[in-house]
Amino acid sequence: MTNHIGEHLWAGQLGHTLTVISLVGALLSTLGYLLGTRSGGEAWTRTGRIGFRLHSVAVIGIVVTLFVMLFNHWFEYDYVWKHSNRSMPMEFIASCFWEGQEGSFLLWTFWHVVLGNLLIMRAREWEAPVMAVFASVQVFLATMILGVYVGDVRIGSSPFLLIRELPENIGLPWTAMANYLSTIPQFADGRGLNPLLQNYWMVIHPPTLFLGFAATLVPFAYAIAGLWRNDRQGWIGPALPWTFFGVMVLGTGILMGGAWAYEALSFGGFWAWDPVENASLVPWLTLVAAGHLMLVNKRKPTALFSLFLLTLLTFILVLYSTFLTRSGVLGDTSVHSFTGDGMLPGLLLFLLFFTGLGVMALLNDKAQQRFYGLIALALLAIGVGLQVQVPAILLFGAVSLWMLVVAYRKGFASKEPEEALWSREFWLFIGSLVLLLSAMQITFSTSVPVFNLLLEPFDKTFGWLGEKTGSEFFKGLASAKLAPPGEAIAHYNKWQIPFAFIVSMLIAFTQYLRWKDTDVKKFRRQLAASFFIAVGITALGVYFLRYELAELNLIALFFATTFAVVANAWYVPTVLKGSLKNAGASVAHVGFGLLLLGALISTSRQNEVSRNTRNMDLRFLNEAFNNSEDILLYRGDTVLMGQHYVRYHSKRQQGGNLYYDMDYYAAEPRRYAAGDTVRVGDMLFVAKDDHTAGRFFLHDQPAHWQALEEHTRRTLWHAREWSASEPGAQVFALAPFVQLNPRFGNVAEPSTKHWLHRDLYTHVRYADLAVASDTADDAWMPDRLYEKHVGDSIITPTAMAIIDSVYVVKDSVTKAMLGDQYTVYAAQLRVRDLYQPDRWFEARPLVIYANGQPVMGKAAELGALRIRYSLATVNPEHDHAPGHDHSSHGAEIHDGDRIAVGLNVAEAEFLVMQAIVFPGINILWIGCVLLFVGTLMAVWQRVKR
Repeated sequence: MTNHIGEHLWAGQLGHTLTVISLVGALLSTLGYLLGTRSGGEAWTRTGRIGFRLHSVAVIGIVVTLFVMLFNHWFEYDYVWKHSNRSMPMEFIASCFWEGQEGSFLLWTFWHVVLGNLLIMRAREWEAPVMAVFASVQVFLATMILGVYVGDVRIGSSPFLLIRELPENIGLPWTAMANYLSTIPQFADGRGLNPLLQNYWMVIHPPTLFLGFAATLVPFAYAIAGLWRNDRQGWIGPALPWTFFGVMVLGTGILMGGAWAYEALSFGGFWAWDPVENASLVPWLTLVAAGHLMLVNKRKPTALFSLFLLTLLTFILVLYSTFLTRSGVLGDTSVHSFTGDGMLPGLLLFLLFFTGLGVMALLNDKAQQRFYGLIALALLAIGVGLQVQVPAILLFGAVSLWMLVVAYRKGFASKEPEEALWSREFWLFIGSLVLLLSAMQITFSTSVPVFNLLLEPFDKTFGWLGEKTGSEFFKGLASAKLAPPGEAIAHYNKWQIPFAFIVSMLIAFTQYLRWKDTDVKKFRRQLAASFFIAVGITALGVYFLRYELAELNLIALFFATTFAVVANAWYVPTVLKGSLKNAGASVAHVGFGLLLLGALISTSRQNEVSRNTRNMDLRFLNEAFNNSEDILLYRGDTVLMGQHYVRYHSKRQQGGNLYYDMDYYAAEPRRYAAGDTVRVGDMLFVAKDDHTAGRFFLHDQPAHWQALEEHTRRTLWHAREWSASEPGAQVFALAPFVQLNPRFGNVAEPSTKHWLHRDLYTHVRYADLAVASDTADDAWMPDRLYEKHVGDSIITPTAMAIIDSVYVVKDSVTKAMLGDQYTVYAAQLRVRDLYQPDRWFEARPLVIYANGQPVMGKAAELGALRIRYSLATVNPEHDHAPGHDHSSHGAEIHDGDRIAVGLNVAEAEFLVMQAIVFPGINILWIGCVLLFVGTLMAVWQRVKR
């Protein structure tokens, strides 16, 4: 057996041992708490407690061990090598911890440990049933990092696996080398962290998000415990603070993700309806709905089934989002998704088990529970044994839905009279229903890859149905994959704006309603001021933001969100009499209204100010570029962009980041003096007097400008264009940058200027990534070599060059200076401006040959076109006989020779940038803060009670 030098085997062995202990502790805890609940015996509950604390110590040990491995860069371990390197700043070690599948599962497990121990201290009589559910979840999570094989099936993926122990590496020659760590260069450093994650938001966003995910387990566990003990209302009181704690933390985690996307990604915004973004938003929506129904049912059991369904569904949706993200089902439809890494079976079992547990708990009849349990086990056995997993899953889903109907009809159908129309209970229920519908729409559209997976086994059946019926629908199902929404943002906005409108309206008036029933006249009187203020603000918003009648849905949402903000702000002084003690809900509602209002204004009125009105057509560079949304900036040029002039003046590299420095100048009215000549289109004008330019030339022309009837073409070409403004004083600077990473690919990151009322968001879309040395010339883009013959033409983004001739320079001065051993060639080029077709230039690049090889040359630069031509090679072809190559590099040129030339072409250095103005974006961020603060106030009051 080889003793490998430099390996820290103790860490991996300790990690594996602690993982097994954590699994055993979770199993022991589940068993103890389960028996403690059934028997009511304190001894079994103590056993469950001991098991959970054993599990907790093991999990903390795993976390510490993995951090030690990452901090010390022990690259013999696959997880450390994949997610870290030596050049990465130490503050991002935490991001390395949870970048991978195993680390993020461990983070989730850790938060369950924290919350579980808090529940042991506070749950009192609810401890045993609640912790039985908690511990059972920990069993599944422990298997996710177990990383062992049972037959050919792998259970989980361990972060403590050595690279040489990976299945694909076992038996390779290098694994037998004792000193492979010091011998093989790849082990000297790790692959490193994904550049997108090297951001401070990614140090705090994932742990916050996973704490929010973990918090959804608490109301789930309480709901199961309440059903288990047949105490359908008693669980609501202790679960309520935890529910709104989850609302606060999960919402904050989602918003942190939006802030990270806005600051680090270059898609231009904070929310893109990415499948993984959606998968985190949906549980939050249902958790908010469940929390508000808890407020209703705590007072009176009017919608208990809906409450149980939403509470259970929230945690199941967290598991579903985990399945979407980590099973590989999403493929490349999301920038956040993992590759799967063989975890699909385990994740699927995790999801189906707790789905089944929730349905079984809702069934009030023991016989129905046994029947459902047997059906579920039978389907599991059939699916695994006969390898028909998809049909088994579909049957399980159908049976579960039917049993939910049975559960409602047998155990929850109420003959109590409906709530009054103007009661708070009624409208809270309506609001929860709307949130559920919103969540269902998002889930349906996000789940298209899952639908494809479920439909795949039935392609032959659909094909047969298509042939028999002639139905294009069935033929489509058989032959094509369902495609996710093409324009995702437009698709989701179309559906979600109506939901947002209804929710905002409900937020505005529901707090003014009383429990049971409301005095409608008093209700109208209390709301009147808020309503008319909102109408006034909406009118101003429509005017200043220039909304049109075709945007009626946006105007309606503007009013609804404004109404929600004003009404809830008004509620504090008028109804609560200025007391902040119970104002948490109002503050949170104000925050939510501002969040929606800021999102509406900033996205519906975002303005791409980077319009390419000069220089080359960007579509020459890339078909994805748009002259209406992107701008080309030559280095050293100063160009008007929106309300400012921008000048790209330099680039610099700091570590792995390449910064492009931009100065921004105020746009001031341009002053013209008498006699100044300007070009407008194909005409020249001369200023009659000294004057300050107005906004439009046509307004200025009669009084201040006279057409110049006679002029030369050269005068027209060199005249400057008329402009209403000119650069003034520098007002700020920005530096968008590109993270250079050869392993993961380069990533463009934005640079943003913040004002109180708007942001200017800029990012580089195309640029030269080379940084020249101090002595080199980096004022030009990299050369592109064209292999041509005399008489050919070369078309580039700005010009067309015709190679008229190539000849040997034989003047006496050149001969005397270089000697006979050198041959100087010159190419005569005619160059036409593609954007002013009558504008022609001449260029004469040179190349010097010695002993048949080019040794140096002189480029021809055309400053007016910002282009440079360099003669790379000259190849006279003396004999054109087929099958013979009589070319001679650097030889004399004879009459009749066909001359091949290599011509290098380069443009002056430039970049393509996109700049977007987001008006009112700070309204959104203020809303985020108030939403957090208000929910925290509400949670604190619930805890104190």
